[in-house]
Amino acid sequence: PVIELSLLDLMSIDYQPGKELPAWVRSLDGRRVRIEGYMALGTPEGVDKFELVWDSCGCGQSNVNHFIEVSLTEDTTSFDPDIIWVEGTLSVGEVREDGFVVSLFRLETKSIGQ
Repeated sequence: PVIELSLLDLMSIDYQPGKELPAWVRSLDGRRVRIEGYMALGTPEGVDKFELVWDSCGCGQSNVNHFIEVSLTEDTTSFDPDIIWVEGTLSVGEVREDGFVVSLFRLETKSIGQ
């Protein structure tokens, strides 16, 4: 079964780097989810990764729990300013680069839906 998920719910968690995520968030790891949002402003054409954000202005993306890093397995981006939905497998947990948490939520999907 596909879990309908809201970015607002993920944004509402009290995220602290290095601290354990709430149980309900951890329980989503590896699950199939469907979530709506917007492509982050500045997403280039023809790439296989983009950030899914809650609002079209891209405000507040600096918090790592305010976006989902989406990886496309069979498609590339064509920037769309309208709301989109993605369905795929969600990965939950900190990804660090150079000591900084750069990703908390990742979703792998074949393509983008409108």
